[in-house]
Amino acid sequence: MPRLSSRAPAVAPPAPLRSVVLPAAALLAALLTVATPARGAEAPAWPISREGDLWVVQTPHYTFKSDHNPDTIQTLASQQEALFRELYQRMSKTKPVAEVRRMLIFVFQTEEVYKKAMGKAADGSKGLYTGKAIGGWGDDIDKLLATYRHEGAHQFVDQFIGSKCPVWLNEGLAVYYEHARFENGQLKTGQVPDYYASLLRQAAEGNTLIPVKDMLAITSEAWAAAVTGKATQTSLQYAEAWSMVHFLEYGDGGKYRTPFMQYLYFLARGTHQDAWRRTFGANLAGFETRWRAYIQDLKPGTVLPCRQKMDLLARWILQFHPKHPEYFKDIETFREAAVGGAFGHWKLPAFQGLEAVEIREPEAIRDLFRCPDDPSPGEAPSYELVTVKEGEPPILRCTHHAGYIFETVYEKNPEKNEIGIRIVTKPAPPGGR
Repeated sequence: MPRLSSRAPAVAPPAPLRSVVLPAAALLAALLTVATPARGAEAPAWPISREGDLWVVQTPHYTFKSDHNPDTIQTLASQQEALFRELYQRMSKTKPVAEVRRMLIFVFQTEEVYKKAMGKAADGSKGLYTGKAIGGWGDDIDKLLATYRHEGAHQFVDQFIGSKCPVWLNEGLAVYYEHARFENGQLKTGQVPDYYASLLRQAAEGNTLIPVKDMLAITSEAWAAAVTGKATQTSLQYAEAWSMVHFLEYGDGGKYRTPFMQYLYFLARGTHQDAWRRTFGANLAGFETRWRAYIQDLKPGTVLPCRQKMDLLARWILQFHPKHPEYFKDIETFREAAVGGAFGHWKLPAFQGLEAVEIREPEAIRDLFRCPDDPSPGEAPSYELVTVKEGEPPILRCTHHAGYIFETVYEKNPEKNEIGIRIVTKPAPPGGR
């Protein structure tokens, strides 16, 4: 399999970057002593400089080049370092000595600039791993973070296992980490995206699941061909790959987690067919039976990112403030009106691989008012409701991100005669969070 994310073909690599070769144990010890600020932990403060039109941020393992604002780059850099540490702890168990190449990461605001930098191979993609660099684009920080978690997983699979890694595992691990989240500065894995849980159940009920033997045998070429074909087949491939990894991590109470690590160990030293046989045996029917039972019982557990929660709450404000300003005199009144059904049932729009989901339960509505990075106990709302101008819809503000704050901005679109919502990142005031 070529050294690239399956999201797009390969691109011409940039100039070679310096390699660092250390024994795995020594490198792991070094990693654990590196101060890695993460969102919700210490304020990010990686060295930053200017190179033409781009900001350049240096971290222990990455060089970021971006036209985004410095706060966004610092956040991405901090979380990518935390992901590096998590993935290294997992993948270093596959080899006693690991080559960890310093990686160049491009982060652009627009697709046009992204494609110009990464080449034609980036067409139609949100992110791309080439073996020498990772690139991506977008203006939504949560989607950017998901993209770089996905591509970062491809980086580690490539460096520790290489081209012999079966595509289901490569993509399964990438999607597994894509849907991880940071909570109070810690990376939390194992999330069950609503969309995947629903899609897998529908496929099982409709008898359209891809058999395990076919998933194990699929080539990168066949995978890529499906990706450029039917959208439903593409989604099912990614969903099944993710679910097989999730099953090996959490199935039967984590029973298969150690064998899964053994499989990765054998895979790093031999063929994927031999690694599977040595770890799980030749009884694919037994594996498939247990895996199918597992996906039938999957419980969606997506934790919405702070910015998406703010976006959804801002939609309520824009829709109902003109006729019912009394609901928005403060954040507690706003929340109780929502919990009491004043706004009806709320349907979450599709976002980052999730299907539209109706919010009905009071506890689910209360959770919309809690930032995932808010460390305070209890159910008190995390957000502030701020009146900027009397008579106009109030804005939402979140101060639970070290070094910066989130605020909603309402923007008029004269062409569509509507008001749009944008979440902006601002530096925290001196002396504040």
